[in-house]
Amino acid sequence: MQYPYFNNMPRIIAHRGASGLAPENTLAAIDLAAKLGIRSVEIDVMITADNQCVICHDHNVRRCTNGEGKVRLKTLSEIKELDAGSWFSSEFKGEKIPTLSEAMKLIAEREMSVNLEIKPLDGWQVPTAEIVCAELKRLQSQLPPLLISSFNIESLQVVNKLLPDVPIGYLSDTLPHNWKERLSAVNAASLHMDCDFINRDIVNEVHEASIRLLTYTLNDPAKAKQFLGWGVDGIITDFPDRMSELS
Repeated sequence: MQYPYFNNMPRIIAHRGASGLAPENTLAAIDLAAKLGIRSVEIDVMITADNQCVICHDHNVRRCTNGEGKVRLKTLSEIKELDAGSWFSSEFKGEKIPTLSEAMKLIAEREMSVNLEIKPLDGWQVPTAEIVCAELKRLQSQLPPLLISSFNIESLQVVNKLLPDVPIGYLSDTLPHNWKERLSAVNAASLHMDCDFINRDIVNEVHEASIRLLTYTLNDPAKAKQFLGWGVDGIITDFPDRMSELS
């Protein structure tokens, strides 16, 4: 199947937005990636206590906000009271955790594509994916080219069922011994691996199965150039500004 996301997928993808240069998973980080000429971002989605979809990586807000506690135990209004920028620098004071809708609107306006990673709490793999899929269906006419990924196979199975026209990326630190069966179980179009575990043989093996290979989180331009020479399809990086010659 031909997917819009892969039709024009760039080789350089901004991890959580331009997260090395702006507070991760914020509209500021997404906008900065666009200003740097990056045409795709990777962001994380999870759900609040009132089942709203927000863009956040950690299940506890303490690292990237002035708050404390689990996202799943906070309402959207409580999430929106948090400062998600000052921890990074005073320049971003007052930056907020965005909703999925806000992030998608900006990404579409900037004419970028997005790799959306679902981050479920243990025990909430299925309902988290169901809520995210429902929100994406609601936003369908406003969505940019989309790839949905996750480490969690249960979440991906829900996506495959509810959004069969959206490509799926299977996340794994290393190459699983039964990776073909795992990807087949969710109809995955791509495999996303930790850059420390990739070599040329793995790239060839994955491509021979007609699967695209993306890697995270690679911030060394020389290594990124080597990987692209091997045929790696996408480099997910915190510092897209360092990769300008490779994009």
